[in-house]
Amino acid sequence: MRYVLILPVLLAACSLPGRSIFAPDPVAADSANMNATKAFAGRVPLVTILPGTSDFAGPVADAVKQALAIKPSAAFDVQATAPAGSPDAAAAMLAGSSSTAAAVARAIIADGVAPDKVSLTAATAGTEQNILVYVK
Repeated sequence: MRYVLILPVLLAACSLPGRSIFAPDPVAADSANMNATKAFAGRVPLVTILPGTSDFAGPVADAVKQALAIKPSAAFDVQATAPAGSPDAAAAMLAGSSSTAAAVARAIIADGVAPDKVSLTAATAGTEQNILVYVK
């Protein structure tokens, strides 16, 4: 009989676990990541290649392989970017990086991606000159 009287008292003293127990201080969104997503128009690049990089075949091949493992019908967009500024300066930067962007596109095709699944574009975006590879 004693057990019957003690059990309701013990249950009343307990509270159900809530969010405050598991995550009392939730982590806020990182402003650097939020700014990066805004800079890339809501898309985050699979690979970023800095100007002057010549040994990009290995990392690009690994990234393409992982993307195709997740989505076998993936398409890739290789984009040469230059910072927005004067049109002449941006055009000169994009012209300088167009050969590297074309080489990256050829490397993706050499990795087994169909040529119609690879596009090559140029844009003025961000604050630095880069080659970005996006997955669609």
